[in-house]
Amino acid sequence: MKNVNASISELPPYVPSALNDETSSVASFTDVLQLACNENPRGPSPAVLHALRSAQGTLNRYPDSDGIRLKTQLAERLGVSTHQITLGSGSSGVLDLITRVALSPNSETIVDEYCFTLYPILIRTAHGRVVSVPAKNWKIDFSALLDAVTEKTRLIFITNPGNPLGTCVEKAELITFLDALPKRVWLVMDEAYMEYVQTPNFPNSIQICQAYPNVILTRTFSKVYGLASLRVGYGIASDSMTEMLNRVRPPFNVNSLALVAAEVALQDSQYVAECIELNETGRVYLYREFERMGLEYLCSQTNFITLDCGREAASINQDLKKQGVVVRTLANYNLPNHLRVTIGLPEENERFVVALQHALLR
Repeated sequence: MKNVNASISELPPYVPSALNDETSSVASFTDVLQLACNENPRGPSPAVLHALRSAQGTLNRYPDSDGIRLKTQLAERLGVSTHQITLGSGSSGVLDLITRVALSPNSETIVDEYCFTLYPILIRTAHGRVVSVPAKNWKIDFSALLDAVTEKTRLIFITNPGNPLGTCVEKAELITFLDALPKRVWLVMDEAYMEYVQTPNFPNSIQICQAYPNVILTRTFSKVYGLASLRVGYGIASDSMTEMLNRVRPPFNVNSLALVAAEVALQDSQYVAECIELNETGRVYLYREFERMGLEYLCSQTNFITLDCGREAASINQDLKKQGVVVRTLANYNLPNHLRVTIGLPEENERFVVALQHALLR
């Protein structure tokens, strides 16, 4: 095509986990078990569903473009100012704003080799150059990140806990890294899965964000709160960066139902605790089953687990699909033997294990 951004024309599209024709032809839609997208299997809380029904009568009105009620709740809970919060269409919407504000032609953004696949798309869309550094023992190599910093570096993206590996950055290594990082470089910490973390060494990123003005946090209501389809997330940054983000933020970028749902979900702490407990139970069960089958896996701090099938996973994945079970292959991360599976409800986890055992015998 002519007259298009050259970096976009060269960019491979983001490939979501979807039910393809082969899967649908074998199992009816209602029988398909979706364990590829790291969703909360319980969905939104009953309180959220009730609030959404009540809000349907206002759909002819534009939403509050500032989302002031949600921002006020977040500010009170997190101990930050509303002037430090930016709302987005999912945390990916905030990440998009960050790249548009920070990047320009010939600027660079550093990512690790197992970064979320959306990052390179956003970086190159904003005319930036992607610099990828190798991981170390399945985790971010902060020494390699520092070595990759140049005068052109504007941003560094890290996901904590990581996706697709589920591993976690700990407080001490993060502080050491930030103390060495030039203050002109923005560190973007994507914490989409932070509610699931169980390790006591997980950094208090809010405190870190307040102590290091070049840190930007992003979080989402898509995971533990069960609001993936409503697309609402938020960023936390310095007042000056937040002002810049809001200059490029489209008006009404979070719809009214999403705002209502997020406001109610944030208050329903009991439901969130139940979802986290359910996830922990499922994680322990899957670990045990993988060990029984002789499969290696990565210890996860998220609502998914990455496992090593011991051989190329493509055929195993196809067999799972034929049984109506959809998981995520990781060949695009140069991990051809690995699959990523979302932790589901107990009966879903059991169905997956049975299907996996069948696939491994092929």
